[in-house]
Amino acid sequence: MMNKILYEKNNFYPWLICFSGLLILVVINGLTTTSLSVFDKVFINEFHWKRDELKLRESITNSVTLFFILVSGIIIDKIRVKKMMLFGSFVLAVALFSYSFVTNKYQAYFIHFLLGLSMITAGSVSCIILVSSWFKEKKGLALGIVLIGTSLGSAIFSPFNHYLLCEFGWRQSFMILAAFPALILVYIYFVVENSPSDISVKALGNENTTSNLLIEGMTYQEATRTHLFWLICLCGFITFYCLVGTIANVFLHLVGLGFTETRASFYLSLYFIMAGLAKLFISIFSDYINPYLVFSICCIMMMMGCFGLSMMNTQFIFPSIALMAISWGGIYSLYNLIAIKTFGLAAAGKINGTINMFEGGGSLLGPVMTGLVFSINHSYQLAFTINAGLMFIVLILSLRFKAFMLKLQKPISPQ
Repeated sequence: MMNKILYEKNNFYPWLICFSGLLILVVINGLTTTSLSVFDKVFINEFHWKRDELKLRESITNSVTLFFILVSGIIIDKIRVKKMMLFGSFVLAVALFSYSFVTNKYQAYFIHFLLGLSMITAGSVSCIILVSSWFKEKKGLALGIVLIGTSLGSAIFSPFNHYLLCEFGWRQSFMILAAFPALILVYIYFVVENSPSDISVKALGNENTTSNLLIEGMTYQEATRTHLFWLICLCGFITFYCLVGTIANVFLHLVGLGFTETRASFYLSLYFIMAGLAKLFISIFSDYINPYLVFSICCIMMMMGCFGLSMMNTQFIFPSIALMAISWGGIYSLYNLIAIKTFGLAAAGKINGTINMFEGGGSLLGPVMTGLVFSINHSYQLAFTINAGLMFIVLILSLRFKAFMLKLQKPISPQ
């Protein structure tokens, strides 16, 4: 009887943690990223901000990733992820509630700094490390389920935010939204555990020991002496610049093409749903398909998506958004899976933190530079064309992934 209880416990807890990671990302990513662009038009009308001033808010959020994600990763390696998630949820609740009292752009900028702080402490890096420690087998499936949350959150909150805006106005909407991270904070405190060893169970597929899986993998110094590590960093910077810069401006782009705000928010939701499904399916099959080939194909699709949006033709909107959603789902999943499977979990906080630092640099520049190009040309045509060209560069770089992967067993000696 005792063996049966332990067996059920060993199989139940990893999937509970997997569901918890999904739920956390739905709230944290859903309320710190693109879904807030639903409020863009009302901010422009009420405060008369220029588009590059408006989009600087997203860049500030993403700049926190650039400057603090490595520090966050180091802290995660030391104090574990649960405390970080509790802190991030608390900060997000305070930030969203404070948003309802904004009267100028500088107050909004500070609140977006807090949103970025929440994202790096309770977002995807923390959730990936948390879930990875609970799965020795079926890790691709588990991470795929969790990473759906990065898209599902925006897919849920984009139309929900629009509904709140129409029914209650933007100030009261932010008060209501603050309740979600508050509830997540309570959930994390009572449900989430850092690793199997904390409650004396085994990771899924780990039959021999309940030891902490975080001991496996390369050290930070070993990882940074590989070509693939820095290639991932560079591609991450360019990809996030193109994707975040495009998607952060696509709501205003659609409204400018004559779409209603309701229909524009629908396309945002459609994008995030499709991206989430792509993350799941590509993660599930990551052990059975050539990840480098898929990554390159996704680069081609994203390039075509950016170029399609630059055509300024409403007939190209759906296929362009679909291409960007599917390609982003694949690229995002493969970045994380390649990093975890290649470098392991021994220094996952610092390794993933450094990669995310480069991605944050792209996210920092993407929205504001895309908005600035619009302000200069009064059109998104050139801005999206530039993003398409940058994705062509990522495509060329991605063709070297496999070659460098084969050399990982021979780290480059320091000069």
